[in-house]
Amino acid sequence: MERMRTFLLYLLAILGFMFLSYVLENGLIENMYKKMNGNIEQTITNISIEEASGKATNVNGYMSFKLLNNSSYNMKNHYVKIELYSKQGLLAATKYVEIPELQGGQSKDYQVKFKANEIRSYNMSVVTEIPDKTNIINILGWEIDLSDVFGMDLTNATLFGVKLTELFSWDGAKSAGANAWNWSLKILEGVPLWAYAIATGLVIWYMPARFLFGIFPI
Repeated sequence: MERMRTFLLYLLAILGFMFLSYVLENGLIENMYKKMNGNIEQTITNISIEEASGKATNVNGYMSFKLLNNSSYNMKNHYVKIELYSKQGLLAATKYVEIPELQGGQSKDYQVKFKANEIRSYNMSVVTEIPDKTNIINILGWEIDLSDVFGMDLTNATLFGVKLTELFSWDGAKSAGANAWNWSLKILEGVPLWAYAIATGLVIWYMPARFLFGIFPI
C-alpha cells in the first residue's frame, strides 16, 4: 500500500511538472510575439479586407484577416498582397495569398504564417495578378530581385557554374559545392612540385618552436 502511494505521488509530481512546463513554455512563446502595425489599401471595390491583425517575433510571425465579397456575383483570380516591413521601415518580404472563388456576399477567414527577420509592420491590398518571381531569391528572409541589384542585372550571373536563382536551393548549393571542389583540385594539380617544396619549407621555417611535440625544435 505504501509503495502504491509513493508511486501515485511520483506520478502526480511528473504530471504536474509537465503541465507547468507546458504553461510556461506557451507563455514565453506568446510573450515573444509583438503586435504589428498595419495599413490596408482598398484597391478592389468589391473585395474588402477586414479584421486584419498580425504578430511577429524576430524570426517569424503570423497574420489573420477576413475577406468579404461585397458584390452579388462571384469573384475569382484575385490575390491578397502582403508587404512586410522591418523595424527600420524597409521592405523585407512580400507574400501573395491566392483567393479561390469567393461567392457574392461570402466572407472567409485566413491565417498566413511567414518567416522574416524583425518584422514590425505590414501593408495589405487585393490585386488581380502576381509578379514573376523567377529572378527573386530569398536570403535569410530578405527578398532580392536579381534583375535590379544596385542597378545591375544579375539574372544570368553564375557562381561556380550555378545560376544565382538556383544557388540557395539544396540541389543548387550541392552542385556549386561540387564544382568549387573540382575547381580547387584542378588549380592544385596545376601547381608544380617545386612550389609545394618552397611552401613546405616556409611553413617549417616559420612554425612555432616545439610545435607538434618537439618534432620541430628551434
